[in-house]
Amino acid sequence: MDVHRKILPEQSYIYVDRECPFGPEIADAMGSAFAEVFGFVGQASLTPLSMPMAVYTVMDPKLLRFRGAVMVSPEDAAKASGAIKAETLPAGDAMHAVHVGPYDNLNQTHRALWDYMGAEGIKGTMPVWEIYVDDPAETTPEDLRTEIYCAIE
Repeated sequence: MDVHRKILPEQSYIYVDRECPFGPEIADAMGSAFAEVFGFVGQASLTPLSMPMAVYTVMDPKLLRFRGAVMVSPEDAAKASGAIKAETLPAGDAMHAVHVGPYDNLNQTHRALWDYMGAEGIKGTMPVWEIYVDDPAETTPEDLRTEIYCAIE
């Protein structure tokens, strides 16, 4: 696994909050979140600037809490309303890794990323986010790519 330090600009995104137990419920929670966000994108004629993503602002070992999201321009983010909220990913340094394989193995890449940062003396912080590069309806689970980012102090 290649891990790289990247300097990122501030990035606007729109999202809906979701939570679910760790397990098979994650797929339904992610699917409903992305459907809601992209439904809003279509209704409001917004232009998505990323593939679907999950943003984690807290890590809870008992319950998965995430934001089903997509990056948009600051102008499009200002159009968020109702259950759709807007936020920004902070500008600055982040660690980046790419997970290749099924989503249910993502925790292995997350663990390897945090282990790498610990060994290098790099302190990670929230948020952590995943960008789902490939469409699982069109890509085999073994070939799915997920970009993982971790903000660093």
